[in-house]
Amino acid sequence: MNPLLNDSPDSPPQDNPSHLLSLCEASDEWDIRDAAQKGQLDILQSVTYNRAWYVAFSYCRSGDGIDECTKSLHDLCREQETLLLEILSIRGRGPLTRRAPGGVGVDIARTPDGTVWNDLPFFVTDMTEFWHREFAAMSITQRVNASTFLAKLASTRVANDRLCQIGLKTIRDTLETMRPLGSSNDPDEECPRRSLGSLPIAGLLPAACAWLREASHNIILLSDACWNDRTNSAIGNPGYLFVESELGQRSPGGFSPWRWLFWFKRLHELYDEANEAEEKVLAEYAEKAINIMNCHVKERNARILRVFESAGDSLQQEKAFQGLKAKFAMMKSDYSDGMIKPVIT
Repeated sequence: MNPLLNDSPDSPPQDNPSHLLSLCEASDEWDIRDAAQKGQLDILQSVTYNRAWYVAFSYCRSGDGIDECTKSLHDLCREQETLLLEILSIRGRGPLTRRAPGGVGVDIARTPDGTVWNDLPFFVTDMTEFWHREFAAMSITQRVNASTFLAKLASTRVANDRLCQIGLKTIRDTLETMRPLGSSNDPDEECPRRSLGSLPIAGLLPAACAWLREASHNIILLSDACWNDRTNSAIGNPGYLFVESELGQRSPGGFSPWRWLFWFKRLHELYDEANEAEEKVLAEYAEKAINIMNCHVKERNARILRVFESAGDSLQQEKAFQGLKAKFAMMKSDYSDGMIKPVIT
């Protein structure tokens, strides 16, 4: 039996805090990674269950403060990246409570990062730290898989949308930073010594497009609201290309309609550049992202469209925005014939 699989959701864990605490040691992180890479979701599900049980046991029965469980909460978050459903299930348990001293009322488990389990404390901070540390070293396939998972989870609006800051950083590093195009034929390998600055567009575009695909509606919503996570403002800071652009002169940090429009324009530029370089795979990534953005912004009747309308003729006449302009004209005339197929212009 795998050493991580000492108990399963089919039966209660051993009622032994010291035994369960041993599961939370950092030394088993590699076992967890190995199980994730092999797709052994039953093992990961059981480990998640064990650790969630241990946190509840420690808080409700031992009388310890929730601070004593902080290490376990961090360990719990580390493997939850593989199991979206498990994360939502844990969040759905509601706040962790116990009888208050003296038997009057209840204590609610609160951490500096939110309430257990409602706010998934430490999940966003740990995932963000993981992203900073591991993103450049990942293979393209790993970046896409991780981005797809996190974007799907972000689309459920967990943790007060703070998970979207990872998407914002990924899109910024891809579309707002000067990089060579690269090639989709470049080796797709892990490299622990690789830096983010050394990655070409080809190494990042698939991950950015995963965010624009899986969390498209939420990205539009946050852009309309000019949302920025004030707890980590550095992530919301725009990249050089956006700052120097006409759209960047009008935008604060974080998500915004102007930043969304810049991404839309930049994807058109990359689409053209990829076609000129005969990089059909990269052109296809850009095209699909453009079509999704074009379609969803119309479906939501987003504020982005009204910002675009008021942006002035110089912006509206640019080639990249002709499809968006046509969609807005249709909406203003109340024209509708069902689902309109987005078209690259």
